[in-house]
Amino acid sequence: MDKVINLQNYRQQALGATLDGEDNGSYTLPPEEVARLEALRDGVESLLDAVTARHCDPEAVSFAAGRYAAMRIYRLHGRAEAMDFFNRCIATVEIADDLNLG
Repeated sequence: MDKVINLQNYRQQALGATLDGEDNGSYTLPPEEVARLEALRDGVESLLDAVTARHCDPEAVSFAAGRYAAMRIYRLHGRAEAMDFFNRCIATVEIADDLNLG
């Protein structure tokens, strides 16, 4: 579950890939940006795990975090990118579950 999507340029890349017929998955970030984003992701996940343990309510924490993420991504990037992001997240979990990595 460690695929990083740079949403700042996502719309332009997706549009360009569609127009050029290229695969959007070929875009890579510089290693230091990947490390920064991975550290941020891991930190947020640790905080959410701590809140879940403290309140013993993983569903409420998940809904709260998901709501925040959905609203923020929608406002920053629009509906299509937000929906695509969440679809990719769900697909990643499904693949991990199929491979027993989850």
